[in-house]
Amino acid sequence: MSIQQKMRLLANWLPAGLPHFTHGTTTYLHLKDVPYELESIIARWLILNPNFTEHDSQECVLMDHPDGLAISQEGWQEFVSWILKTLTDRLYAMEVKQCC
Repeated sequence: MSIQQKMRLLANWLPAGLPHFTHGTTTYLHLKDVPYELESIIARWLILNPNFTEHDSQECVLMDHPDGLAISQEGWQEFVSWILKTLTDRLYAMEVKQCC
């Protein structure tokens, strides 16, 4: 993958400018700053993955912040990976249906 392609990765915060902040060594995105089209989807995805939301879990990707709940970059990348897998699976199913 070229540097130019890496710069365009959705998993890297949409470099055009999703506001993010660093706490300690971890980078976070406020859930209120997630692209509007994904706002309810990421909320439902988090609810269905309680290991990502339980603050005492080592897999927790959320942080309470004075400006609201935030998701770590690792959590955002997991979410984007899930979106890509879901879309790929759906496209495959459509292709199979069309060819047979």
